[in-house]
Amino acid sequence: MKSRTSKKEAKPRISGKEAAYVALEALKRRPIQLQALDGVQEPGVALVPAGGADQERKAPPRVHKPSPHNDLCVAPTPDLESHRRCLREAFGNTMSDEFVDVILGKLMEALRPGPFDQLEEPTLNAALAMIASMQPQSELQALLAVQIIATGFSGLRLLRQSQEHMTDTYINLYGPYAIKLLRLQNEMIQTFDRCRRGNKQTVEVRHVHIHSGGQGVVGIVNAAGDGEGHGDQANRPPQRDLAELPDTAHLVDDGGPAAQLGDHRDDQPESEG
Repeated sequence: MKSRTSKKEAKPRISGKEAAYVALEALKRRPIQLQALDGVQEPGVALVPAGGADQERKAPPRVHKPSPHNDLCVAPTPDLESHRRCLREAFGNTMSDEFVDVILGKLMEALRPGPFDQLEEPTLNAALAMIASMQPQSELQALLAVQIIATGFSGLRLLRQSQEHMTDTYINLYGPYAIKLLRLQNEMIQTFDRCRRGNKQTVEVRHVHIHSGGQGVVGIVNAAGDGEGHGDQANRPPQRDLAELPDTAHLVDDGGPAAQLGDHRDDQPESEG
């Protein structure tokens, strides 16, 4: 007897060398800084006036990062206590400097997960600005804010890597992970919002008043054609206009109902056969 061997189709995959090449190429993309046009002198007055809302907002905290290859952070000015206070306010108005140090380290670990990855100073300050804009009110909300930033930045990184060579291999490998992370970020934003406003449910009750001379519809109002081929909707009784209902005002006096609707007859004389 001859043995039959079934050959399975090999799934497309990326080798470790190709994945390392993609990671190294991603490191070459640095934060973009706005620069002046060559040969054009910068005017002394700003062409874009500052709005009133920008003047009311408070500047987010910043840190100075000498090297993108490590996690060393220093205060941008000699006033260290002032910068610590700004970071405490940004991370949920906490009173613990240890919490600030730990949560800042977790943020940097999420933005620079690998030992060979790089984290530029503008990227870290941009993440701090986003956390400050969310205005967390507790340490738990600050932790959720850091998780939102981590999932969002990681999802954008994988989305960029999926389009590195625009082939099915790269798209099918990095694309699904990017979509999962971005969806997770949206869910965590909703969790952050529920944590801030509490578990409250608002029920809105509306009353419709029909005055003299007006008309209304009794029943569920559907669009034209909804009752065709939609299960139970086709078997519903026809809707009746309030104007078509019998007038029972003369059947009721001050003492109570004088007659029932079933006993109501027209006063017109019957025709003799």
